[in-house]
Amino acid sequence: MYTFGNKLYILTIIYLIAMCPESSVPPKIVEYVKNKDVVSIRDISQAFSLTEITAKNYLSRLAIMGEIRSIGRGLYQAGRVEGVIMRPPPMLAKVAEEIRGVFPMAEFTVWSLQMFSDYSHYMIGKDLMFVETSKMLSASMRDALISKGYRVVLRPEKRDFQEFAFYPQVPVFIFERKEFYGLTEFEGYFVPVPERVWADIYYYSTRKGFVFDSFELGLIFAAMVDRGGINFDRLLRYSARRGIFREVLIFLYELTKTNSKVGKSIAEHVLLGRRRTLSTIASMVEGATRRD
Repeated sequence: MYTFGNKLYILTIIYLIAMCPESSVPPKIVEYVKNKDVVSIRDISQAFSLTEITAKNYLSRLAIMGEIRSIGRGLYQAGRVEGVIMRPPPMLAKVAEEIRGVFPMAEFTVWSLQMFSDYSHYMIGKDLMFVETSKMLSASMRDALISKGYRVVLRPEKRDFQEFAFYPQVPVFIFERKEFYGLTEFEGYFVPVPERVWADIYYYSTRKGFVFDSFELGLIFAAMVDRGGINFDRLLRYSARRGIFREVLIFLYELTKTNSKVGKSIAEHVLLGRRRTLSTIASMVEGATRRD
């Protein structure tokens, strides 16, 4: 119930933040949050022995200051996830609306191959839609979508990735996954930023047998760079969370050696602290093959 007392409390908090925003959050908490990709109220509460109300107040202040952004209930992401919003195609948007209609309070992420159509050199063939949600909701979402006529696969395996193109209708793959990094909110649900979609396609191609032409994946990457829709730091961060950091790092490093337009677009700081390691490896390879 919204009372005068509630309003006075809110106005007081806003006034204190406006008068002294930087000193309203202890420096140690600011530093802690900046070193985390995603932080929760519980994280702050446990790390600094604070009540959850106090932790929530600190995070709310940082959000108002623009240091972090809310990405879910009690969850915040350091910095702003800026960049191109990949709008879901009509069929995917309909799936998201179907889910929202049955689960109005659920947190879920949707994306599909067609979201890359603006970057692809060739027309994307058979589409494939992805839904990421919690383990608690995954089976219920599957049943709800099946009841509406969708072809749904829960926890897809390698065989599903290899055979989906033969399905008569566009399938929906549901993953029990709640990864909040690299997401942006769109009309009440989450969609991934381009870097995340690109990394996920690479991941499924190399880990799940998903047939996606690697040459085309490179063309898509170049198109993303040309259109300013890629953040290399974000790509590497997400790749680390996906377990493909070394592979993507080597890809970027090899690009810098090509003297191409896309290679020149990779800023020096992206490989800072990593270039020495990569150069050392290249030198060792040369030494190891010298006798050939």
